[in-house]
Amino acid sequence: MRGLSKKIIISLLTSVVVLITMIATTFAWVGIFTYASASNFEMNLKIQETKANYYLTISGSGKNGTFGEAVDTIEIERQILKNRKNSSEYSSYIDSQDDNSIETIFSKLTLTPLTTTVSDNKLTSFQAIDYKQKDYLSMIDTIGYYKFDLYFSVDTKEGINLETTEINAPILMTELENTLVGTLADFNFSNGNPFNGLEDNPKNTILKSLPNVYTVNSANAMRFAFEIFSPLDINAEYNDNAEPNDLKIYQGGTQEPALSEDGSYSLGGILEEERNTALKELLVIRPYLKNSIYTGKKEYFEECLSNAVNRGVNDLEITNENREIRAKASNSELESGDFLGVHSGVQTKVKVTVYFWAEGWDSDCLFGIDQKPTTLNLTFTADEDI
Repeated sequence: MRGLSKKIIISLLTSVVVLITMIATTFAWVGIFTYASASNFEMNLKIQETKANYYLTISGSGKNGTFGEAVDTIEIERQILKNRKNSSEYSSYIDSQDDNSIETIFSKLTLTPLTTTVSDNKLTSFQAIDYKQKDYLSMIDTIGYYKFDLYFSVDTKEGINLETTEINAPILMTELENTLVGTLADFNFSNGNPFNGLEDNPKNTILKSLPNVYTVNSANAMRFAFEIFSPLDINAEYNDNAEPNDLKIYQGGTQEPALSEDGSYSLGGILEEERNTALKELLVIRPYLKNSIYTGKKEYFEECLSNAVNRGVNDLEITNENREIRAKASNSELESGDFLGVHSGVQTKVKVTVYFWAEGWDSDCLFGIDQKPTTLNLTFTADEDI
């Protein structure tokens, strides 16, 4: 009998992430200020017949008895809202609201173009440019991102028998081509290609050959990340002070500039200033913006960009080679309890904290993606053959 592989699909911001053009001397963040209305937030689960004899289950709370085929969308929305403010009073207020009120409050959330730093497998700070400062660059802490927890466990069609069931499961992403889906738009080098003076080498070929008008993709400026925690017995609870033991950050598009199959250009990830198209737009193509944030603060500006380029964890492209979120346990990990599944009468769960944001230092963070929607669909499976 073939088992079922259950693929959890999380659709964030379906057709509603709007990138709004920056107003000169008011907003200053690599070409855009981002606003997001998330009223169409959805969470679904797909079931597909595979060769696997077990499947993933999911929970929004991690409590035994809540794992199943789906997590209520409202539950995730409540989490995201609570994570916007570190306040027990606000958390209690969110818990007291009915579902309709939660949807209304959630629909008013905004995403701010930002950047993050990393330490010990954690995203430790989120900062955006203080757009209220008209005369110099200043970075401030921001809550303009989405954060929520998911918990994974396993099941079989026949159910779990702790005396006989043995499962050693990975967590993988699948349906990668649909993970980040953006909208295409034309971008115009009004004053000609600013990369003509770059050194001639294969790394710079795409940039040097960019036409004056070319197509870009709104998804390529986005990021999502997973903080992955060690497994626990399914009846235990994660301590509030628990630390993740792994971190993966995924980017839209490609790390190096490339021409996509659909004819659009991926302009690269967080590239250095001389190769960063978004920075060229800000400082060269639209020089009227330059004086508002750059003059007199060049060193600070360059330090902020350098910290993003070298933040210690590579932003991964969404490829088959990078789709593994957590690997199967080794024999020694099985015996030590560091596994997802069922072994020696113990069933475990794994906590994964999810982040979603617009990366302000990304080369694709352009005026050209103004008001263009982006969709995030996270699909997970335990089946390595998919």
